[in-house]
Amino acid sequence: MKKRYGVICYLPGKKQDDVVLVTSRRSKRWIFPKGRKIPGMSGPASARREAYEEAGLLGRVDRRIKFRIIAEQAGSKVELMLYPMRIEKILKRWPEARHRARVIMSSRKAEKLLECSDTIRALRSVVGKRKR
Repeated sequence: MKKRYGVICYLPGKKQDDVVLVTSRRSKRWIFPKGRKIPGMSGPASARREAYEEAGLLGRVDRRIKFRIIAEQAGSKVELMLYPMRIEKILKRWPEARHRARVIMSSRKAEKLLECSDTIRALRSVVGKRKR
């Protein structure tokens, strides 16, 4: 089974529920930044790097919280580990800016764009923990 590492990127502030989504390269579906484990880096560090490359986001990954999701991608099963990431900086330019769209929106709107029910549950869990 392939493994992927990603982040649920959220903005600090009064609203407490703004998140960032990007489009996938091929299907242009809305997703959280994710990718393969980078050699020499941990899973959370690889996920943080994906947030920079795919969405132009810098921030802190909470390694204590992770969500394991089994999904299907291109006809094969994939194990996705998602970590919450508090955004500290949003870059105007980033490596994959020409290949992906990026959007900042409320978690409720994001839920409507995400297609995987397990990903939606992970998002709700992250937002719920922050509102307490």
